[in-house]
Amino acid sequence: MNEASIMFSSLLQHPEQLHLLRPWWLLALLPALWPGWRLWQRRAGAGQWRQVIDPQLLPAMLAQEPQRQASRQHYLWLLGWCLAVLALAGPAWQKLPQPVVKNDHALVIMLDLSASMYAQDVRPSRLVKALLKVTDIVRARRDGLTALVVYAADAYKVVPLTDDTRTIESLLPSLSPGMMPAPGSRPEKAIRLAQEMTHSAGLRQADLLLLTDGLQEQDVARIKSALQPGFRLRLLTLGTTDGAPIPLPGGGFLHDNNGQIVMPAFNPEPVLQLSRELNIPWQSMTLDDSDWQQLLPARQQVSSGSNSLQREYDQWKDGGFWLLLLLLVPALLLFRRGVLLCLPLLVLLTPSEPVWAAGWQDLWQTRDQQGAALFEQDPAAAAQRFNDPAWRGSAAYRAGDFQGAASAFAQAPASAENLYNLGNALAQNGQLQEALQAYDQALQQQPDLSAAQRNRAKVEELLQQQEQQQQQSGDNQSGENQSGDNQSGDNQSGDNQSGDNQSGDNQSGDNQSGDNQAGDNQSGDNQSGDNQSGDNQSGDNQSGQSQADDEFVRQQADKLARQQQEQEQQDATAKQPQEAAADGEGKDKPSGQQPAPGDQDPQSPAEATDLSAAAEQGLSREEQAAMDQWLQSVPDQPGNLLQRKFLYQYRQQPRLRESVQGEVEW
Repeated sequence: MNEASIMFSSLLQHPEQLHLLRPWWLLALLPALWPGWRLWQRRAGAGQWRQVIDPQLLPAMLAQEPQRQASRQHYLWLLGWCLAVLALAGPAWQKLPQPVVKNDHALVIMLDLSASMYAQDVRPSRLVKALLKVTDIVRARRDGLTALVVYAADAYKVVPLTDDTRTIESLLPSLSPGMMPAPGSRPEKAIRLAQEMTHSAGLRQADLLLLTDGLQEQDVARIKSALQPGFRLRLLTLGTTDGAPIPLPGGGFLHDNNGQIVMPAFNPEPVLQLSRELNIPWQSMTLDDSDWQQLLPARQQVSSGSNSLQREYDQWKDGGFWLLLLLLVPALLLFRRGVLLCLPLLVLLTPSEPVWAAGWQDLWQTRDQQGAALFEQDPAAAAQRFNDPAWRGSAAYRAGDFQGAASAFAQAPASAENLYNLGNALAQNGQLQEALQAYDQALQQQPDLSAAQRNRAKVEELLQQQEQQQQQSGDNQSGENQSGDNQSGDNQSGDNQSGDNQSGDNQSGDNQSGDNQAGDNQSGDNQSGDNQSGDNQSGDNQSGQSQADDEFVRQQADKLARQQQEQEQQDATAKQPQEAAADGEGKDKPSGQQPAPGDQDPQSPAEATDLSAAAEQGLSREEQAAMDQWLQSVPDQPGNLLQRKFLYQYRQQPRLRESVQGEVEW
């Protein structure tokens, strides 16, 4: 009942959110219009006779009196029909966060932007055809990570690995061979850059789609040396064996050094050789999507590593089931007469409130669904609801019950993900050795689970630190025992530590007299070798592991304190220039004219930045607004920005021009 009150209170607070999830079901109300109209006509006809005939004489005057009981049943049928249709339409007014696991499969598209892509043997041109094909690919990718790399004489990153394919699609129209800093065609450099981008994103494998109009003979050996294990290369080619001239932007066609018009033709031999030697799938570009669909998998499975993205999306909760409860009323009335007399019995048979609440929730939701609803707000209560041990462990882990989380994960199926979560729970609970074993079992099932590798290394480092601390504590114990033996006896007796040797001048320098620090206070009773050695050895030997654990806890606390102190120092350092500027302004003003802190008008950071920039340029507010409007009118041309970026990167990496037999510049 608590859930019902929450839902209806949200409806009263936000009635504008009420809508239908399946509005087309309202068309099912049309068959009920004809019976409803007929009932209304019959009732209207009887009402007209009642206006002119006395109601007491009406049964004798009319040939047939309208049957009220039959009409009442018809109305109940119509009411039940309308309620059922509205329930099927799915009224919704409440949002529920739904956790979604997002696929982290990576695809890097490598697009050839050499000058030969201007050729028009494929209409309208090879470049336009390739850009349209890339557009189709990125639009079809509903999940996973996608990146775009272009190459000519060198390779350049256009968009890193991202799940926002609209960014790639928006930049495609601005790509052309004219933006590349140097002519050439080096696909192996694009492959190396794609692999570096994949590793930078924390991934170890990806699909590499090379979209080109041809390869050279020397490219086969280059690609074989550049391709790393775990990366799957696919080839998608375009162009004809006859070729076509390369039109120049200023008119005319591209000529070689001999003055002949360049006719770049597609040579399938290097592509076939590379496909045979490395078992690389290859397809020629077609008009439909069958080419790239045969090269790329239809849907990649979600990996269980740490790179799978966890996000939450709002989903509308269907409230149509509440109308089903209202539908029970006309159904009962149509089923049998006198059913209303059973309602008091139902009230008497109602169980106690806790049992009813639990039974009510179990009636509409499973235990796992109830736990999922409580997972974000109350993970401790969600852990009590879940039947699935993996979900129960996740809820307990989020609630801070690491012992309960470890017990739950231990009951879950022994998959790599569950063993990894078990290791995390054990590590948080202080069971480092058991956590190490759990990580080892997870890595045996999935050796490429990078998150388990990192956490295992951290746990192993903590175990080594504990061993070092135990060794240091053992060394300290032996040193204390030796010092206790050396300080016992005559050297620490009351006669040798008299008030003359340990006077107030030597030890305190303030008000501590020699009598207070005489041999009586540092006699053999306090510093004798027997007492110190015996007490230290017994205490150290009995505390053993507890001292190491306390030292570990203190170390973690000191680490956290150091991090907080560094953050405070950074904040103080950031505030010093502002305070210095404020002090400088205050010195220039008379002390009587300095405004109080409460008299200053508060300004947002954006306004303060605009005002400071305008003040530096000597502009007023109107002039600054005019400048902003002028800047907004400047056309956004990402192609020019990419061209300048590629040129900058090309100049930042000086290299020797490679002179290879058969190397082409297009």
